[in-house]
Amino acid sequence: MTRMILYFVAILFFSTTACVSVKLSTAEGTSKRAVGVQYASPAAPFAKNENPDVDASWQNSKNGNVISFLSDCKDPSDPPIDNIVAGVVAGVSDLKFESREEVDVQGRGGRRVVATGKVDGVATGIEMLVFKRNYCIYILTYAGVEKTFAANRPEFAKFVQGFRAP
Repeated sequence: MTRMILYFVAILFFSTTACVSVKLSTAEGTSKRAVGVQYASPAAPFAKNENPDVDASWQNSKNGNVISFLSDCKDPSDPPIDNIVAGVVAGVSDLKFESREEVDVQGRGGRRVVATGKVDGVATGIEMLVFKRNYCIYILTYAGVEKTFAANRPEFAKFVQGFRAP
């Protein structure tokens, strides 16, 4: 049951991300996904999870936690990074930022955020890295129910460390 709730939370979370922070597609077709991104998929028990709202997503089969990334390229709106972060967490109630720091990602400024809150009434932990590179926005996200959130943060850190945007 907890896995099913987390899966629903992840879908709701990613749907909110797509609608609020970054336009993944428009009638004019101005927004595109990045090509040439390099990364190492998280190891088992994470398994690839098909989700059209993100470039790639993996779900932990034991606890339902999710690691994903989203890219949005050539979006003419070019929102500031802090607006993107605000959009990603807009659907989270009782939001509390545990940490929020400026970081350097491949020579570009970015934000690394850890937050907690509730998505559809479920206590949730969120860690994300947001940055821009070569006309693209990248959002790397780890989300999980609060009680198992700490369990897979090392896997997310490894994923972030190996992620390379073109």
